Parts: sequence; C-alpha cells; structure tokens
Amino acid sequence: MLRLNKYTLLFIGFLLSFSTFSQTKEELKKQKSSIEKEISYTTDLLNKTKANKTKSLSYLKVLDKQINNKERLLQTLNIEISLLNKQIQKTEQSIVRAGQSIIAEQENLELLKSEYAKMIFACFKKKGNRNDLIFIISAEDFNQAYKRIIYLKQYASFRKNQVEKITISQKELEKKKIDLNAQKEQLISESASKKELVGAKKNELSTISDTKQEKQALVSKLSKSERLFKKQLKDKQKTAKALDDEIRKIIEEEIRKAREEAEKKNKGFSLTPEAMALSSEFNNNKGKLPWPLAKGVIVQGYGKQKHAVFAGVETFNNGIDIATDKNTSVRAIFDGTVSRIFFIKGEGKAILMNHGEYFSVYSGLKEVSVKVGDKLLAKEKIGVVFTQEIEEKTELHFEIWKGYDKHDPSKWLYKAY
Repeated sequence: MLRLNKYTLLFIGFLLSFSTFSQTKEELKKQKSSIEKEISYTTDLLNKTKANKTKSLSYLKVLDKQINNKERLLQTLNIEISLLNKQIQKTEQSIVRAGQSIIAEQENLELLKSEYAKMIFACFKKKGNRNDLIFIISAEDFNQAYKRIIYLKQYASFRKNQVEKITISQKELEKKKIDLNAQKEQLISESASKKELVGAKKNELSTISDTKQEKQALVSKLSKSERLFKKQLKDKQKTAKALDDEIRKIIEEEIRKAREEAEKKNKGFSLTPEAMALSSEFNNNKGKLPWPLAKGVIVQGYGKQKHAVFAGVETFNNGIDIATDKNTSVRAIFDGTVSRIFFIKGEGKAILMNHGEYFSVYSGLKEVSVKVGDKLLAKEKIGVVFTQEIEEKTELHFEIWKGYDKHDPSKWLYKAY
C-alpha cells in the first residue's frame, strides 16, 4: 500500500508541474497572439505607404516598429522553446521513472502470485482429502479443536489478503501502463510543438533579417536628403513648441478660472468637489485608460528620441505618436470637458480636454465633432485623424498633463507600455 501512495504522490506532482507549465504556455500564447496582431497591422500600414517609402520618415518609423515587434515575437518564441525543452526533459524523466515503477510492480505481482500458488499447493497437499470440519472434529481435545478453528480463520483471512494484494497490484499495474502511454503521447505532442516553434523561429529570423536590410537601404537613401530632413526636423520642433505654448496658455487659463470659482486649493489648483472626484478617478485608472484610437501602433514614444536617419541627432517628444489608417476616428480617453479647440500649422486641429487636474491633448485632426464646453464620456468620438498626403502619414499626437507637468501617455493607456 505504501508503494501505491508513493506512486500517487509522484503522479500528482507530475500533473501539478504540467499544470503550471500549461498556464505559462497559455500566457505566452496570448502574448504571441497580441504581437502577431500588431505585426499584421504594421505590415498593413507599411503596404499602404510603400509607394512613398523612399522619401518618408513615417514609413521608416513604422518599419522600426515592425522590427521591434518581430524581435519581441522572436524573444517570446525563444522562451516558449526553452520552456518546452524543460517540459520535454521532465516528461522523458517521468517516462523513465514510470517504466521502472512498472517493472518493479510486475516483479511484485509475479512474487505475490508465486507465493499464493505455493500456499494453495501446500494446503491441498497437507489436507489431502480432509475437509475443514473433519480437521476440527478429529482434534484430540477441545483446546486443540479451538486452536484449529482459529488457525483456519487466520489462514482464510491470509488467503483473502493475498488475493486482495494481487488484485490491487494488477489494477495498479494497469493504471501505470495507461499513465505511461498518456505520457508518451504527451511527449509526441510536445516534440511536434517544439518542431513547429523552431520552424516559426527560423521564419522570423529570416523576416527580421529582410526587414533590417530594407531599413538599412531606406536609411541610406534618406540620408542623401540631409538638408530636406533637417528642415523637416526644425519645422517639427517649431510645431512642438507652438503646441506646448498653446497647451500651457490654456492650462494657465483653466487654473485661473478654477481659482476664481472655488476656494479650496490643491497643488496650485482650486478644484470643485466634482473636479476632485474626476481627478481621483482618472488617477485610479492609470494603465487602464482606453486608447485615443480604436486601432493603431505607437511609432514614437515619450521623451528623448534618436533621429531615425542621422546619428547624434535627438529630439524630445512631449507625448506619443500613434500611426493608424486614414479617416480613423479619434475618441476621448476618459470622462471630461472639452476646454479648447485650436489649430497648429502643418499638423491640423487639436483638442484639449479637462479631467479635473489632468488634461489630455489630441493633435493632428482633420475634423472635429465636438465643441468647447461639451461634456463627454470615455470613448466618445471627438474627431477624425489628419493624413499628410505627401508622406502618406496618418498619425495622432497624444499628450497627458497634470497641471503644468507632462506625463508619459504610454504609462496611462491600457497595455501601451
């Protein structure tokens, strides 16, 4: 019975180990699926702007994003293969142990059967033609008869126990054989999965190499237009400053209005109870806010950014740039009020929304479907993103502010960081 308990614990341990592995594998599958969807989307964006790729920095930014996604996918595949290798090793070891356990159980069963057969043979040989009743009444006295009754009971109980042991041993042996076959099938399945993953890895290595070569060729061509791109960079910096100045001016006005309307002060803001509640809700949703676009990829992050073509050239991005399809709707990321709608030369229209002491900025719109003072709910449409036809660039510039301080929007949006 002790052997059964040991085996049971061993098998339960194996199942728990496999369960943990499966959970990790499922998480990796979800991660891989998410990356693959983003790769598919960036591929679609690249295909739509391919005609202008020789003169488009926006194409290069999407290409960079594509390389980054493929490298992330390759990393996920490597982790999957590593985990699968470990699981295959565990399964192989488990199969060896199960095989050894089956051999030991078979030997034990044969021993039990042999002992039982010897016992039956000895019993018949000793008793001859006598039955149990004659064996008892042929006793010389009552004491001897009583001992023979006890002996027969013990002997019958022993035989019964032997039969039960043989039955249990047979059942256990069958169970181990079934479990062993299940583990062998699992090993076949794991080996097939590994083969598939290795194939996918080889394919990704090939596509990453092709994409990097394409990027290198494009960078080489774009670098010949240094004067043009330096002018574009200067224009972009002027646009960013104009947007920054406009936002600060609006926020200053919002603060002034708030001070006039309320008596309480909070970090430079005088917020009404409603505004304070809205600020608290906004803050509590950090990392869970919906994206300002239903579909898109971040092609330029927040903060210092290296120029895609010219080494040593850096810019500072006050928000994030999200590439998307033409005519994509822009939406509010949270409940709030439209504070200002303004125009930025070369970038289209911009909207600033108030969320208490927080502000969200949506720049690069061709159409606006709201007006100043409108109170909106999260995900309500506020406009349509602008497309720069020359570069085939459809990007939304998005910022989040708390008072006068800029924040990294990717840390606020759901699964963007």
